[in-house]
Amino acid sequence: MSLIVIMKFFHYFALFLAGGGGIAGGVLAAAHKRAEVPPAPPVQAASMILARLSLVAIVTLWVTGFVLAYAIYGGMDIGWAFHMKLLGATGLLASIGYVNYHLSARGKQGLPPSMQVIKMATMIGRGSLVLVLAGIAIATTTV
Repeated sequence: MSLIVIMKFFHYFALFLAGGGGIAGGVLAAAHKRAEVPPAPPVQAASMILARLSLVAIVTLWVTGFVLAYAIYGGMDIGWAFHMKLLGATGLLASIGYVNYHLSARGKQGLPPSMQVIKMATMIGRGSLVLVLAGIAIATTTV
């Protein structure tokens, strides 16, 4: 029981961390797009921190999610809605991972991030988040 409580704590904490990072990153990107100016170096540094925190959060969500699935349900065969959630979580992991790579590569070159890449990653992330939220809402609903 205590393992489940500890894993849920870290799972929920990572969820809040990822959500906050995603919202903050989106607000920064939108503000710079509206102003039609590239992000200043301090904003690029802040974006990199947010991206890294989001990556740590999504990896934490995956690890704790696996532990919880096996501890509570005995495996990952929890139904189609749970698999839809996993598909969304995979999209989130891929988009967050790629944004981290992109920001690192562009930062090393002294270039601002490509707004096209950020826009695409944001769209993939939002779509993936819809799958995650719908999947978990369906999977955890008993009627």
